[in-house]
Amino acid sequence: MSTPPPSPQRIVIKLGTSVLTAGTSHLNRPRMLDLVRQCAQVRGQGRELILVTSGAMAAGKEQMGFPSLPPNVPAKQMLSSVGQVKLMSLYQHYFDIYNQRVGQMLLTRADLQSRRRYLNARNALHALLAHEILPIINENDAVAAEEIRVGDNDNLSAMVATLAEADLLILLTDQPGLFTADPRVDPTARLITEVTRIDEHLLAAAGQSVSGLGTGGMATKLQAAETATRGGAGVIIAAGSLPDVLPRLI
Repeated sequence: MSTPPPSPQRIVIKLGTSVLTAGTSHLNRPRMLDLVRQCAQVRGQGRELILVTSGAMAAGKEQMGFPSLPPNVPAKQMLSSVGQVKLMSLYQHYFDIYNQRVGQMLLTRADLQSRRRYLNARNALHALLAHEILPIINENDAVAAEEIRVGDNDNLSAMVATLAEADLLILLTDQPGLFTADPRVDPTARLITEVTRIDEHLLAAAGQSVSGLGTGGMATKLQAAETATRGGAGVIIAAGSLPDVLPRLI
């Protein structure tokens, strides 16, 4: 995507559901632990990290034994409520292993559109960073009605990058980056290594693919990239399954 600064100091990392579950219906504990290890390694270099995480609904389904539920908003809110507790308990446990302090922030679109609430969120975020606490952010799905939802954590991470005045946004996904077509169905698809302008042709190439448990596809990542670059951040899209992907990128 856009060219990152040579030595980014404040970095937002977005972990999608497909990364955290490794494409399954369960949270992949070894992968989560390894990503936490990578975050600790990068923070050890003196950089500030902010984690935007998906996975609450997947964690909720797992925690409740994969119940058969209607696909309505209250059921999704219930799963997110149950899952958010489980998700954060795992993060807390894994970051404790590396002596990393973490703090939770749950946001909605309303928090980022109201000037007063935006400033409150920014002040809380900056206070966490000032005390060397790693913020872990998710959308507050348990209370967010449709009209105040951001809708996907790709765009939420871009808004957080602007909120935090971050130098770099890293979107970790189940693909190694942006392709000219969906590589899962088109064997001729080519990896696009750098994007300087997002236009209709690029959005068409991104398509509308989504993971089974997530809400974001490559098109939403392009929208997020556009938002983040307008806010002054560089953007990288990379595969979360790559060994030591974060230290290698930063």
